Amino acid sequence: MAENKSLNSLIIHPDIEPGVIDNEMLTRCILEYGPTEEAGRLFAEEGVHLDEAPIVRLEFQNILRIDHLWMLKSLKKLTLAHNLIEKIENLDQLTGLNELDLSFNKIEKIENLQALASLEVLTLFHNKIRKLENMDTLENLLVFSIGDNFIEDFKEMSYLRRFRKLRSVSFKGNPCCDDPMTYQFLKSALTRVTYLDYKLVSEDDRETGRAVFRGILRKLGEADEKTEKERVAREEYEARVKFYALSFVEYLSGPELLESMFEKDPDGSILLKVGGELLGFYEQYKEQYVETMIGLVDFAQDAYNMRQNEIRLFKDLVDNALDDSVIKSKAVVEEFEEKKKPLVGQMNEIILKFTNKQATIEQLEPNIIDVGESFNDVIFDLWKKLMSIEMTLYEQCEESRVQFAVNMTEMITKLLEVSRNAFGAWREHEGMWSMRQFEALSKLLGNKVLLGDAPPELFEVMMDRDLMMNLVAQSSDNHIRFIDAREDLLMTRANNWRDELVQGANDNEIKRNRDRILEIYYFIDNQREEWADMQMSMTETVDPETAALLGDDF
Repeated sequence: MAENKSLNSLIIHPDIEPGVIDNEMLTRCILEYGPTEEAGRLFAEEGVHLDEAPIVRLEFQNILRIDHLWMLKSLKKLTLAHNLIEKIENLDQLTGLNELDLSFNKIEKIENLQALASLEVLTLFHNKIRKLENMDTLENLLVFSIGDNFIEDFKEMSYLRRFRKLRSVSFKGNPCCDDPMTYQFLKSALTRVTYLDYKLVSEDDRETGRAVFRGILRKLGEADEKTEKERVAREEYEARVKFYALSFVEYLSGPELLESMFEKDPDGSILLKVGGELLGFYEQYKEQYVETMIGLVDFAQDAYNMRQNEIRLFKDLVDNALDDSVIKSKAVVEEFEEKKKPLVGQMNEIILKFTNKQATIEQLEPNIIDVGESFNDVIFDLWKKLMSIEMTLYEQCEESRVQFAVNMTEMITKLLEVSRNAFGAWREHEGMWSMRQFEALSKLLGNKVLLGDAPPELFEVMMDRDLMMNLVAQSSDNHIRFIDAREDLLMTRANNWRDELVQGANDNEIKRNRDRILEIYYFIDNQREEWADMQMSMTETVDPETAALLGDDF
C-alpha cells in the first residue's frame, strides 16, 4: 500500500483524467466549435481536414502537454486556455500562427516561441510566470496579456519596450500591482502602448510617470538607443548578406569568413594564443585575404548585373514574340469569322426552307453537303494558319532559349574561373601563413621564459617539437578543407542556379506551347460543334451519311 501511495504521489494530477492532444481530440473540438445547424451538418459530412483548419480551440480538456499540432499547417488562431499545461513547447511548426491563448494554465516560464514570428496576439493570463523573456522574435506583437501572474518587480515590464508594434497590454493581478507606483511606471515606460488593462493611456498619465521615473527612463532610453543601433546594424548586415548571396559571394566581402575559419579550428585557436609576432602574421594574412576576396566580390556583383540584364533581354524578346503571335492570331480569327458569315447565312436559308416545308431533307442534302464542305475548308485553313503561327513562335522561342542558355553558361563559367583564381590565391595565402606560423613557433619552442604565462594546453604543445608540428599541420589541413568547402558551395550554387533558370525557361515554354495547341483545338472543336448543332436542328433523324459528313475530321 505504501508503495502504491508513493507511485501516486509522482503523478501530477492523480484525481484528473489527463487529456492528450491527438487527431480525435482535434477533430472533436473543431466540430464542437465549428458551424452550427445546417452549415454544421454539411461541415461534418465533408469531414475535418486538420491541415486546413484556421482556428482550433482546445479548452477545458485537462491537457498536460502541448503536442501533436504539427499537422495544423493552416492554423491562425490556437486556444489552449483552461488546461493543466506547465510548459510552452512543440509550437515550432505553427509558423503562420497569429493568435495564441495559453491563459489559465500552470506555465512558469516563457519559452519556445522563437518560430512564431507572425504572432500578433499572445495571452498568458493566470499562469505562474515571474519574468518576461525569450520573446525577442515576436516583432509583430500587437496585444499581450500577462495579467494575474507572479511578476513582483514592475520594472520587469520595461522588456516590452522592444516591441515596436505593441499597442495593448494587460497586467492587472500581478503582485507588483499592489505598489501604487506600478501603473505610473508602465504608462511612462511603455510609450507605444495605447491601452493598459483595456484603458486608454492619456498623455497626462505618461507625463506624470515621467516626472517620477525620470532617471530610470533616461537609462532605459539610452539602452533602447543602443539596442536600436544594433538592430539597424544587424538588419543592414543581413540585407548586405542577402544581396551578396544573389551573386553567390555572401560573407566574402570582409574578414568574417576567415575569422570564422579560425574559430572553427581548435588546433589553430590554441596556437594563436602564443600572440606576439604570430598575431602580426595573422593580421597580414587577414589583409591579404580581404584584398583577394574584394576582387572576387566586385567581379561577382558586375556579373550578377550582367546576368540580370541578359534575363531582362530574354524576357523582352519572348514577350515581344508572344505579343506579335497574339496579333497575328487575332487577325486570322477575324478573317475566319468573315469567311464564316456567308456560310452561316446559306445554312440558315437551308434551315428556313426545311422549317417552312419548302423542301425535304433529301432535296436539301446536296446543298447541306456543299455548304458543309466549304465550312470544313474554311475551318481547316484556320487550323493551318493558327498552328503555323504557333510553330513559328515555338521555333523563335527555342532559338532564343538556346542562345540564352549559352549566354548564361558563358557568364557562369567566367564567374567560376575568377572564383577558382581567388580561392587559389587564398590557398597560397594559407600556405604562407602556415609557413610563417611554423617559423614563429619554432623560435619559442621549448623556451619557458619566452612562453611566459601561456595557457597549459599551449605550454604542453610548445615543449614538444613533434606535437607542435602536428598541430600546425592539422590546423593547415582544417583550413584547406574549409576553403575547399566554401569554393564548392559557390560553384554548386552557381551551376544549380543556371540549370534551374534554363530548365525553368524550357519548362515554361513547353507548357505554354501545349496550352496554346489545346486552346487552338478547343476553339476549332467548338466551331465545328456549333456548325453541327445548327445542321442537326433541322430534324432529329438526319441521313447517316450526312451526319457522318458533318463529323468528318480534316
